[in-house]
Amino acid sequence: MSIIKFNRDLPAVLFIILAMCMSMELYFTWRFPQSIINFACAVTLLPYLLRLKISRQSVWLIVLLILNFVYNYTHNTVSFSFLPFLNLASLIIISTFVVLSSVEFKIKLLRGFDLFMKVICCTSLVGWLLYLVGVPLPHYYSDTTDFYSHEVYYLFIVGANNIVEELLPRFCGMFLEPGHIGSTCCLLLFINRFNFKDKSNYIYILAIVLSLSLAAYCLLFIGLCLHYFLKGAHIIKYILFMGVFAAAFYVFSLTYNDGDNIFNEKIVSRLMFVDGELSGDNRTSMLFDAYYDDWLKYGDILNGYGRKAYGDGTESTNILYGCASYKRFFFINGIIGLVLVLILYWSLFYKYRSNQVWGFVVLYVICNMIRDYPFRLMWLYLFILGSVVLSLPRNAMMSQTKANSYDVK
Repeated sequence: MSIIKFNRDLPAVLFIILAMCMSMELYFTWRFPQSIINFACAVTLLPYLLRLKISRQSVWLIVLLILNFVYNYTHNTVSFSFLPFLNLASLIIISTFVVLSSVEFKIKLLRGFDLFMKVICCTSLVGWLLYLVGVPLPHYYSDTTDFYSHEVYYLFIVGANNIVEELLPRFCGMFLEPGHIGSTCCLLLFINRFNFKDKSNYIYILAIVLSLSLAAYCLLFIGLCLHYFLKGAHIIKYILFMGVFAAAFYVFSLTYNDGDNIFNEKIVSRLMFVDGELSGDNRTSMLFDAYYDDWLKYGDILNGYGRKAYGDGTESTNILYGCASYKRFFFINGIIGLVLVLILYWSLFYKYRSNQVWGFVVLYVICNMIRDYPFRLMWLYLFILGSVVLSLPRNAMMSQTKANSYDVK
């Protein structure tokens, strides 16, 4: 018997992780064409997919999955052409495999992604600390997309529009923006059951704190409350502790340096109500709000505004430019798209429902109300994997992964 046993599931795990990172446009994926990479992932996974046995119940789920991806494609693709269609077919193949794969494989995929995220977050945090203390690091300027521009430091990126005006720029690691890394870390912490006996989970906490993302701070607080409430152990103690901590943070932010500090500027001040509106509620533009209100009164609410909202893809014609919230999703996809995605997610979670999974669903819904990414593979797969893992006994994940290798069933 060979000393080193080849793990035949490793290519599948690695390619799925790559597809997840492509969906959120992490820095190291920028130079790769998304459709080609996803096609390569789909080709790699196809032999695994063909080995799977599909039950009658799974057929309905796959049909629902395909309907959602096709509907999303028709409403969010600016120009119908070969490469976008190739990307759609690839996403369907990859997602079908993830949905149908065995529980053992899902656990392995989650562990692989969790390890990968901790490695890249830790690497970025080391570079970030060097950057903050003034160590000169090689970098270059990048107009990343029509909306984003960055200073790229190779180990991490910084929003270029924040460099000059802020004493402490917000940490986003290799993600496009701080809210992306902060929200993803919150989801992973919940899936990991906030197990701080595992010291590596503090990497996520540090990334969230340094992101200075109001969304991430709120998600962390809500996630902790949901976890301990559903856990049912000493709930009053945890609520009091988190309440005292939140109050102390609030007082510190308002009083330190007379409120002239980064926590008050980026977090607390955005929780204030001004003229009846939350000052931090800036997920949509005035242009979008005008179109949205008019569409609600006179538009096709059933089918949504569709891909014409993107114009020709440029800033001047794109109604959605700089917007991210549940309103954007509803505006583009309408009632039909909303119902389709709700049925899909309900079907994905229902089989594995439990107290902790219910809490994870609430947290995930809040994530997508802030930033509507139900079809970004990273978040979609985290929902699938999290629902499975959180439905298992606490020690089941560890016992499952002590085996030398897993087969895709």
